[in-house]
Formats: sequence, structure tokens, C-alpha cells
Amino acid sequence: MSFIIKEDYFYLNNRKVFLNSGEIQYFRIKRELWEKHIVAAKEAGLNTISTYVPWTWHEADEGVFDFDGTTCPEKDLNGWLQLCQSHGLKCIVKPGPFILAEFRGAGLPDWFMEKYEDKVKMRNRKSEKVMSDGVNLFNPIYLEKVGLWYDNIMPLISSLQLSKGGPIIMMQLCNEIGVFSWLAHQADYGDGVKNRFISYLKTKYGSIQEINKLWNQNYNDFTDLELPPDGHTPYQSSGDRSSDYEWHCFWRTYYGDYLRMLFEMVRKRGVTVPLFHNLPGWIYGHGYDFPLNITMYEDLYGEKSEIIFGIDHIPEFVSYRNMHDDRAINDITRAMQGKKPLFAAEFQSGSREYHVVPNPKEMELFYKASIANGLTGWNYYMFSQGKNPPRKGYSGDTFYWFTPLTADGERTSAFPLVKKMSKLVNTSEDLILNAKRKAEVCVLFYPPYYATELERPEVGASNLQFVPATIRRPAYFDGLIKVLQLLNIDYDMADLTRTNGDELNKYEQVWVFSTDEMNANDQQTVIDYVKLGGSAILFPNLPHREMNQNPCNIIRNALQVTPTGHEIIDSPLIDILGFKDVKCANPQMVYSDESLADAEIIARTLKGIACGFEKKLGKGKVLHIGTWLGFDTEGHKPVYEAILKRLGGKLRQTSTTNNNIAVRQRFTNDKRAIVFIGNYFNEDQLGKISYTHPATGDLISIPYSGDEMLWPALYAVLSPICMELAKGISILHSTSDILGIDVDNDQVQLTIQGNRDLKGEMVLEGVNVSLIKFALIDNIGVSLSYISNRLILNYGHKHNQELTLTLKIE
Repeated sequence: MSFIIKEDYFYLNNRKVFLNSGEIQYFRIKRELWEKHIVAAKEAGLNTISTYVPWTWHEADEGVFDFDGTTCPEKDLNGWLQLCQSHGLKCIVKPGPFILAEFRGAGLPDWFMEKYEDKVKMRNRKSEKVMSDGVNLFNPIYLEKVGLWYDNIMPLISSLQLSKGGPIIMMQLCNEIGVFSWLAHQADYGDGVKNRFISYLKTKYGSIQEINKLWNQNYNDFTDLELPPDGHTPYQSSGDRSSDYEWHCFWRTYYGDYLRMLFEMVRKRGVTVPLFHNLPGWIYGHGYDFPLNITMYEDLYGEKSEIIFGIDHIPEFVSYRNMHDDRAINDITRAMQGKKPLFAAEFQSGSREYHVVPNPKEMELFYKASIANGLTGWNYYMFSQGKNPPRKGYSGDTFYWFTPLTADGERTSAFPLVKKMSKLVNTSEDLILNAKRKAEVCVLFYPPYYATELERPEVGASNLQFVPATIRRPAYFDGLIKVLQLLNIDYDMADLTRTNGDELNKYEQVWVFSTDEMNANDQQTVIDYVKLGGSAILFPNLPHREMNQNPCNIIRNALQVTPTGHEIIDSPLIDILGFKDVKCANPQMVYSDESLADAEIIARTLKGIACGFEKKLGKGKVLHIGTWLGFDTEGHKPVYEAILKRLGGKLRQTSTTNNNIAVRQRFTNDKRAIVFIGNYFNEDQLGKISYTHPATGDLISIPYSGDEMLWPALYAVLSPICMELAKGISILHSTSDILGIDVDNDQVQLTIQGNRDLKGEMVLEGVNVSLIKFALIDNIGVSLSYISNRLILNYGHKHNQELTLTLKIE
């Protein structure tokens, strides 16, 4: 038995699998109800159970460990894991030391904080204790106690890992360690931090003189350095911003060093299963700050470590407002961590906020979109509601609401959806895992623009026209990225710091969100891509300094252009590409017509001054707009569309007659595909969908007749394309979810389900499709019609009911 990670996938016994897990926290459920929850999880189709293992729960008194229920039945971790295995379920364990999980103390024992709080707590720059659960991660006392905890918990985990005949396939390595600084906007200034910061700077810079030049200081030696101020002190100069940039870079190595240290501690204690860490970031149903948390661990991505990073997907309410967030998060995570599985370690199922009441309909839309957006595994969080031990719950006695199971193991309206999704995944698992996006458009992600969890107020001392932290949400995340999805553009994302011109050359066009600051290597990457024949759009500025504030004009020099200044006016508008009075933001970077004599001017301010141009460079071209548009008016859509068409390449594999319907398609190497059709609006939408046949390249319509059809509110279809049912017979597409396929000698039986307001259509093709003589749905005949040698079945769906479609073959 083996469970391994190989590039983008999980493999169980050398078979590529979709990790279908649910969170059941044994310590929040009565011992006598454990089996009831596990049986329900098995019936729901889950293949794995995940749980935190709280240090404080198992070492309530210092040095006294209970893993077999001696002091409390709910502490029988050994029994829990064996019970899961007895029902054929694999296990994920998350032993901290930090678990968070709305557990008071974040999982650290009460005795530890009572005894050592003054020595281990995070400190601000005034050496005052920070009001959070965070500690100094390299404090010797903390590490000593963590080591003793690991000495006791790891042998149990090791003995029950899959390679030794147990159920454990994966383990979490601590949890969301950057969250304390992010939420508090506060770094730790405790013991040892300054020495580590100095060591980091010595490695990066050759001498203190380099530091002095960048920071406008007069230090005699590295030991004279002062740590940057807390996050609420405004910048005093560009040198101040330079030191703050290095401060953020340092914390990324700090978190990397900490998790690498835990990794080694775990491996030395015999645990060999794959390890992961979790990324948080959704705020009240929005993911715009999630990329910040992704950047915190950039020192561990790619080949730098074996650790994979799970995603926290908690959209709360799914709607038009946040329809783009999950895909952006997935794409940025993949771009940064490289070829590793995309796993939602906390995948919303229920709510930790009692006032947030998700419903199964919108969650189904989100789950299907997550598959279309490339997830290769998820962990329903929470599958089971929990009841907190006395004095342990952050929100009182109850943990999570509206989950598939109550704490007593009773099933709710969320349970059938999990069961349905398990069937859908199991039926199409191979297709889901192997289908990839085809894109000729690429959006670059630039991590330094999101390294800002400690950023201080920018009041003009740095002389920046555009501050990334201020504009990245409206200009980039909720601007560019959202409008590309609303236009149904097929695009990839790439990490600018981890790619090069040659790698980007597979894309016809690249979008670069660029401000005043960009490091030299990254500016050169953009130029290299263009000179090789690519088309790049840069907005809202052409960078002129590195992130450490060192002057750098590689892009400007290559283009031989420099702004003559900027404009700031009330209610700014520009004319661009023939569109008049297009809303934009302040400032607008402007250029003299003379400086653009060998370029085409494409945008002008209200004063008629050039603020955008297109210019050839090498074999390619650069399109620059000296402001940002965002996306908050209908008039922005045609402008983006015009820019996309101007830059070239195939923009869409799927399209719709109604832009309120989201569509996207992924393809396998063996000429199959999967199509997502989603309505994120709370009203029905009328439209026709066109997708690309993966074998012929022809455009196929849904409905097949070419007419428009009704797509229900807050609902999605995830259709297999060219899925073989029997020799010479394949599903071309279906508006029903395919939940099971049973093939006998002379018949194919499919379990299907769909929204009652959605017309049922299944189109079959293949050389043997004419051998199908009749079809039944729940033993009632379905009329057959043939168009272009394809068989079309039309039928109705029933409310929340599975149907059995039987195809009789001659």
C-alpha cells in the first residue's frame, strides 16, 4: 500500500486519485457517536477522514499523554484511527503544534502558556506582548516542548501510516503560521528575530555599505541595525520603504526555516507520509487578500521543499460578487508552488459563522466550479458539526453550523449534496484529473506586490505614483481577473518571479500589472518575452525602480520612452481604442506625442494628452496604458475585449450568447474534455452554449438544436465531453450530472440527476450509436432523434431525485 505525490497528483497504490475527504474532529464528538459519523461518511462516498490532533487535548497536564482514552473516552486517538480503517477509510492527521480551529489557545496546552507565556509570546517593537495566540517560533522553550510533543505523537502516527498497514496517508505540518502577523498587522520582535534578520541581510548583501545606500542610513556594522517599525508607523522616505521590503522578504525565509525544521523533526521520528501546510485568506466571502498569504511561504515552493500547500476555500455566500475568487486563488497557488496537487484542505461545508447560512444549491455551484478550476482533492470542512470540550471553544460550545452531519450524527440538507458530488467525482475521476486548460492568454502574478502583511502607511514619502497594496484589489483581483472570467476568456496565470521569456513564449499575449516598482530580473523577463515575439500589455505604469528602491529602468530603456508627468483630475475618464469617456483611475501617466513618434497612440486623457500606446519591440509588441480601468461599469467590458483581440491568439474554447453565464472547458490528451456552465446570478438566464469538440475542433451547441435554453439561478452543469460508454458509443455532452455508469452486454445504464428547471439533454455519438434501439428513464420510454449521425435524448429532471437512464443496444 502506498500514497504518494507525483507532480500535480495524488497516487494511491500507483493509481491517480481525487482525494475526497471530510473533516470529522473526534475530540468534539461523543465517543459513543464516533461510529455513527464514520458510517455516514462512508455512505456519503468519502474515501478519507481528516482531523486535527490538539496538543492541549492529549497533554492536558505537562508530561502526561493520553492517546487511548484512559482519562477521557474522546482522547482515544488510536481507537479513532483504527475505527476509520475498519470502515475502509483513509485518514489525514493534523497534530500541530498549532491547529487554530477556533480552539482556545490555538491548540497549545494551557499549562504551557500559563508557565511560559512571558518568555514565548510574540512581542511588538516596544517589547510588549501581542494580543494573539502567536508565539516566537524559534524560542528554545517552545521548540523543546514541541519536540517532546512530537516524541510522543509521532510514534503513534508512524505506526499507523499506510506503509505500515494503517490508515494514515497524509499529515499537516502546523497550521497557518503566518495568520497571526497577517490579522494583527504585526511582526514578532521577540528574542532571536533581530539576529536572524541580520543573518538574512548578510547573506543577501555583501556589506553594510550596500544597506546604508539603499536605506539612507549610516550604520557602522550590521549589529547596529534597527528593526523596521511596527506596521502603523508611516514611511519617512524611500529608504524606509526599502528596509520594509527586506523585512517582508525576511519573514518569508523565517516561515520557510520554521516549517523545514518541523519537517525534519517529523521525518526523524519515522513519519514518511506526504506533509502539507494550509493557506488561509478568505475574508467575509472574498478572496482578494488570499494571495498575500500565498506569498508568505514562497521560500518553500517548487523544488525548495517537499511540502505541499492546501487551500482554505470558504466563500460563505456564492454569487456574482465572488465568482472569480476561487479560480484566481487556485491559479495563483499553482503558479507559485509549481507542480504539486491543488488540494482544498478546508473546503466549505457548513459555516463557522452562525449568521452565514449557506445552502446546498449555491454550494453545488461552487463545488462544480472548483473541479472546473483544477482542484485535485478537497476536504469538506466541516463534514460533522462538533461540540467543544468545556472552556475550549472560541465560539462557545458549538463548532460549525449547517454541516452535513450534526454533532449527534443526524443528517441535514447538506448531506445529499456531498453524496452526489462523490458519485459525480467517482464516475468522472479520470477525466477530472487529466483535463487541462488550453490558453493562449497569460496573466502574470507578481508576489512582491502582495508581500504587505506588515506594510506601513504610504503618505507620499516614497514618491510612488501607484502603491500596489492600495490598488491591487480594484485594478487587478476584482478588475482584470474578474473581467477576464466574465468575458469567458481562457487564460493561465504564471508567477513572474519563477518564469522566463522562453517559458512565456507559448502564450500569444501576456498581461502585466506593473507599478512604479519591479525587480530587474523580472523587468528583463517581460522584455525577453516581447523580443521573442510575444505581445504584452503593461498597466498602470512602466516601472523605474526595484522593490528595494534601487533605480531600474530596463523596460523604459528597452521601449525608449519615459512619462513626461501625470494627471490627476476629478472623475477621470480616458478615450481608448475608439471608446469615449471610459472610466479610469488617478493618476494617468502621460507622454508627449513627440516621444511616441515611432509608436501608435491608443489612449488620451480628457486634456487630449497621450496616456497609452502600442510599440513594436524585437519580434513582438508592448501595449501600455498609463492608468488602470478596474471593472465597475458595463463600459469596461468592450474595452478589455478590444485589447484582447488586438493582442492576438485564441481567446475562448467555449462561448455563450449570454455573458451572465460562465463557461469554461478543459481537455485531455486523448481527445476528451469537460465543460462547466454556471449561472452565478439569483435569477434564471437564457442562453446558448458553444464548446469545442476535442477530437474534431468543431463548435458544438448546447442545446444541440442551436436554440437558447433556460439555465437555472445559482446552478451549474459539469458535463463530460466525448466520454465513452461502450464500444463505439460516447456521451458528446449532457445537461444532467452523470452519477454512475453500468455497462452490460446489451445495455448501458446511467444514473443521472439535474435541476428540475433545466431541460434534460444528452447527445450520444460514435460509430455504433445507431445500434441504440430505445431508451428508458425509470422504465418510461424516451423519444430518440438523430441529427448529423448523433443521437439526441431530451427529457425532464425531477426535484432532487436520481433518474435511471437505460440504453438498449442491438
